[in-house]
Amino acid sequence: MAREPNIHEAHRLERRGRRLPALVIVSLVVVLGATWVGLFGFMTGNSAFGTVEDLEDRYICDVDEVALEFPNLSTLSEVYTDDGVLLGKLTERNSQPVTLDEMPELVVAALLSAEDKDFYSHEGINFKAIFRAALANYNSSGVQGGSTLTQQVVKANFLTAERTIERKLCEAVVAAELEQLYTKDEILEFYMNSVFYGSNAYGAKAAAQEYFGEELTGLTVAQAATLFVPVRNPTIYHPRNEPSNTIAARNRTINQMVANGFISERDAASARGEPLDVIAHAGFEELAPPVMIAVRQQLLRNEEYGLGDDPEERKRAVFGCPASDTSCEGGGGLKIHVTIDYDLQEEANRILRAWFQPGFGGPTGAIAAVDNRTGAIRVMASGLDFGTDLEAGQRPYDLASEGGRQVGSAFKPFTLAAALEYGRLDGQPITLGSYWDKSSPAEIDCGFPCYNGSNIWPVRNFNPNTPQALESLEAATYNSRNTVYARVVDSVGPEQVVEMAERLGIQGELRPYPSITLGVFDVSPLEMASAYSVFATQGQRYEPYLIERIEDADGNVVFERDPMPTVVLSPSIAAAVNSTLQLVVAEGTGRRADIERPQGGKTGTATDARDVMFVGYVPQLTTAVWAGYADGALPLEDFVVWNDLEGEEQYFRAATGGQLAAPIWKQFMLEATKGTPPIDFAPEPPGTAVYRQTPFATVPDVGVETTDGSLDAGAAVDLVFASGLAGSVVEVASEEEAGTVVGTSPLAGTRLRQGSSVEVHVSSGVPPEVGMPDLRGIDVGDVASTLAEFRAETGVVLGWVVQDVFVVDPQLSGKVVRTDPTAGNPVTNEQTVTLYVGVQP
Repeated sequence: MAREPNIHEAHRLERRGRRLPALVIVSLVVVLGATWVGLFGFMTGNSAFGTVEDLEDRYICDVDEVALEFPNLSTLSEVYTDDGVLLGKLTERNSQPVTLDEMPELVVAALLSAEDKDFYSHEGINFKAIFRAALANYNSSGVQGGSTLTQQVVKANFLTAERTIERKLCEAVVAAELEQLYTKDEILEFYMNSVFYGSNAYGAKAAAQEYFGEELTGLTVAQAATLFVPVRNPTIYHPRNEPSNTIAARNRTINQMVANGFISERDAASARGEPLDVIAHAGFEELAPPVMIAVRQQLLRNEEYGLGDDPEERKRAVFGCPASDTSCEGGGGLKIHVTIDYDLQEEANRILRAWFQPGFGGPTGAIAAVDNRTGAIRVMASGLDFGTDLEAGQRPYDLASEGGRQVGSAFKPFTLAAALEYGRLDGQPITLGSYWDKSSPAEIDCGFPCYNGSNIWPVRNFNPNTPQALESLEAATYNSRNTVYARVVDSVGPEQVVEMAERLGIQGELRPYPSITLGVFDVSPLEMASAYSVFATQGQRYEPYLIERIEDADGNVVFERDPMPTVVLSPSIAAAVNSTLQLVVAEGTGRRADIERPQGGKTGTATDARDVMFVGYVPQLTTAVWAGYADGALPLEDFVVWNDLEGEEQYFRAATGGQLAAPIWKQFMLEATKGTPPIDFAPEPPGTAVYRQTPFATVPDVGVETTDGSLDAGAAVDLVFASGLAGSVVEVASEEEAGTVVGTSPLAGTRLRQGSSVEVHVSSGVPPEVGMPDLRGIDVGDVASTLAEFRAETGVVLGWVVQDVFVVDPQLSGKVVRTDPTAGNPVTNEQTVTLYVGVQP
C-alpha cells in the first residue's frame, strides 16, 4: 500500500541489483535438499548441477525488480454483478488492507506462531526448515517445503506453483532478493493483507469480519489463532465446514504461541477451551473466484477496454501504483460491471452442489448461461470449488468456461445446419423431410485411417441392433439416431460441419473427421451455450462477453459494451433447426428438460458415457449443463446423485444426457424463468417450409454383383435405402437361378418421393404357371397388343388401368415402369391390373 519514504528506502535502493553470498548458499541448500546424491556430487565437484558458478548461471533467477513490486492493495478496483452485487476487489490477494500499525500484536503473534516464528531473524529462507525438507526429500519423490512467509509471498505473487527443484531454487533466490528490497514489516504487512483465508476473504481484516464479525482489535486469543488456520488449506481447515480440523489446528497454534512467549499458559488453557463461535456466512463468496479471475485476465490481455496499449499500462490502470513507487499517482479505483446475474449464479452453484455431493464420490457438473439478445454471460458455475488443492476437491480452472469435454450428440445440430445449407442426397437437397437408413450398426468409409488404424468407422445407436428402416432427418434428430447422422456427415462432408460449428462460435480445435458429428472433440459448456443461441435468434450471433461497463474512480464511463449481432446462418435454416430442437424436448430424448414453455434443446452422451450434456434455450436465454469427472473422461457408471428436482437419491448404472443433464437443466431454467411470462419464438421467415419438404429420389440400378457373379439381394436393398427409399425383397416366379435379383418395382430410374417403397425382385427359381406378364419398359401404346399375345398363349384375359408416375430418365416417359400385381405374380381371367406409366415432371 502507499507509504511515506522511510529510513529503509536508501538502504534498499543501495542494495538493489547486488547478489548476496547468501543466495549461493540458498541455492546450494535447496539443491542438496533435493537428493543426497546431489550432496555427494556437489562436495566432490561432480554434481549433475555443476559447480557453484554453473548453478548461478543456470538457476539463480535474475528477476526484474519492477516485477517484484507488491500490488497496491489500497487502491483496488471493484467488480459488480449485473444485479449490483459487489463480488470483490480486483486482486487475488486482498479486499480490506490495513497497515501493520493497525494490526494488534496478538494477531501478529498468532500469525508468526502459525506460519514462521523465525520471520524476524532469517533473511527470507529458513535453513533449518530447508534441511528438514531435504531429509524428507531423500525418502520421497517430490520436492517438499520449509517455506518462510517471504517465500510464500514469492510463490503466490511472482512465481508459478509447480513443485520442481528449479522453481524452488528461484523461490529461495527471489525471497532473499525481496528481503533486500523491502523491510520485514513491509513483507509481513503485505502477507497479512494478501493471502487467502477461505470464503473469499483476502486479508486478516476481511477474515476477522467473515468468520467472527469482528474488527482485528476485537479478536480473542482463540479467534486470533483460528484466523490463520485456513491459510494453508481453506477447504480442509475451513472454520465452518471442518470445525474439528480447525479446532485441532487452532490449538496447535495456541500451544506455539505459549512456546514463543507471546501468551501465558493460563491464557492458552482458557483459549483452548473456547468453542469456535464462527458466524454464518452472509456474502457471495462461492461466486467470486472464477469470475474475478476471468475478469482480471480479460482486462489485462485485451486492448478493447481502453485501459492501455500494453500489459503494464493495463496493470497500472486496474491495480493502481506499486507499493514501492512513492512518486506514482493515479490508477486503480475502477468499477467494473460484469454481466453475471448473482442470484442465478448462486442458484446454479446450489443446484450443482446439491446434485453432486462430495459424500457420494461421483461426478460433478457445470452450468453456463448466455443472454440470447446480447451475448451477455449470465452464469458460469462449477460444481467444484476454485483453487489448487486437488485432494480437497478444488480445481484451478472453471469447468463452465475452460472445461472442454466431449459433448456427444449435442453436436448434431451443427451437422444438421450444415446439411440443410450444403447437403445433397441423390442429387437432391437434404431437408428435414429427407429419409435415411437408421439401421445399426453402420460402417462408414472415411477414405483415410479414422478408427484404430482402419478406414472404416463403425457406428452404433443407443439401441445397437436397430433393424433396417427409414427415418426422416427430423425424427432422427429428436430421437438422436447416431447411424443416421453418420450417414449424413458422410454425405455432407465433415469439413462443412467444422466450418459450420466454427461459424456459430465453437472455438476449440476441431478436425474434419466423420466422428465430429457425434461430438468427439472437446468443447466447453460456455461455447455450446453461445453457439446454440444462434438457433434461438434466427441466425444472429452475439459474441459472448463478461464485462459490460467500466467506470473510473470519478464515475466517468471509460468503456461500455454495445452488442452488435452478426448474421452467421440463414434465418430460415436457423428456424428449421429450432423447430426440430423443440421436438427433442416435446417428443424425443430431451423430455426430462420440459419446462412447459417454448423451448428447444439437445441431449448429448459421449462415447462410453464419459461425459453427458444438455444444451437448451428459451427465446431469451440459452443454457448448457455438463456432467462428468473433473480430471478426465471416465465412464459415468455405477454412481449415485441427489436428484434435487425430485428430492431423492438416484442411482445410475450408466448415465445419459437425457437422464442426468436434462433434469438439472430443467431445475435451473425453472428458476431462471421464474416470474417471466412465456414468449414464443419469432415467426418463421419465408422459405422455412422448403426445409421440411420431402425430396424426390431415383430408384437405383440394383445390378450389384458379388464375387461369384450372381446378384446380391442384400446389397441391392442397401442401395435402395441409401437413396432414401425403403427397399424390401420380394420373391417372384422366374426361370433365373433362385436368389438372383431380377429387377425392381418400380423400374430403375423411376422418380419417387423419399420414404416410398421399392421392391427388389428375387427369383424363386420356379417359372410361373400363369403369371403376370412383364410389361415394364414397353410403350403404353403397345400394351394392348402385348396382352393380346398373352391371351393367345395362356387363355387369360386381362384388363388394365393407367396411373402416371414421375420419372427422371426421359427414355422411360410413356413407358410402363411398374405393374400391380408385379411381373410373375399369379393372375386370373378377366382381372384388372394397374399399369404405372412414366411421365416427365
